[in-house]
Amino acid sequence: MKNAFIILSGGPSTYDPKDPELHDQSWDNFVTPPLLRSNGGALHDPTTEEVHWLVYEPAYKARWASDSASQKTAPTQYQHTVDIKTRHKRLNYLDLLKGRAMDRGWRYKEISPAQGFWDYINKLKGTKVSRVWFYGHARDDLWLSLNHHSSNHVAVAPVSDAILNRDDIKKIAAFSFVPQKTATHPHKFFGCNTKAFAEKWASALSVVAEGSSGKVGFEKIHENAGKVILSPAARWYQYSKASAPRLLLSKAGEQVD
Repeated sequence: MKNAFIILSGGPSTYDPKDPELHDQSWDNFVTPPLLRSNGGALHDPTTEEVHWLVYEPAYKARWASDSASQKTAPTQYQHTVDIKTRHKRLNYLDLLKGRAMDRGWRYKEISPAQGFWDYINKLKGTKVSRVWFYGHARDDLWLSLNHHSSNHVAVAPVSDAILNRDDIKKIAAFSFVPQKTATHPHKFFGCNTKAFAEKWASALSVVAEGSSGKVGFEKIHENAGKVILSPAARWYQYSKASAPRLLLSKAGEQVD
């Protein structure tokens, strides 16, 4: 039986042009990287792993509604919706993603609320999880969406139902995963400030996990075949229960593999 390679894609905020850090100018930062990395068959070995793509759908539904209504206030984002319907012949963002998953033979699953992620793993009877990759916002815990403060427009945490807390890793069992001694790939959390989550994940589940101590950038994913880059002052660490943390990347602009 093939192992499950789980890719969890969090979602964007609705676009806020007054956001001082310009979060989520594009709707697809957290879904395009794994699609690009799958081109040419480089993402995984289909003889040993099956990709399970878990997508936090509420964020993409809200973003589609916002972008579709922003022809004057956010014309670039509005144009994305036009392209989806005219160039890609799809109904909306999620319809496009489901088509991409089908093209690749991936299993697609809607996640909502965040609890659905833990439930999905616990229901994989007879199938071991070889690795989990996460794409999305984070601040120690994993955020499956993002909100903005109503007055100063800075990014703030989403509602609790859209957060995967480090303390909830105990909801899943280590025996659901391929153990560290026989695993061939690490678990990776591609997002800003995922270091603490990766460390807890590795310790609780006896696997190898990687994450960032600072910000990572998605702006060059099309140039880098889906790979994010380290922002200034960010570091990329690897954790395992059996050894000390390893610093893998430390220079701004380095691609995170």
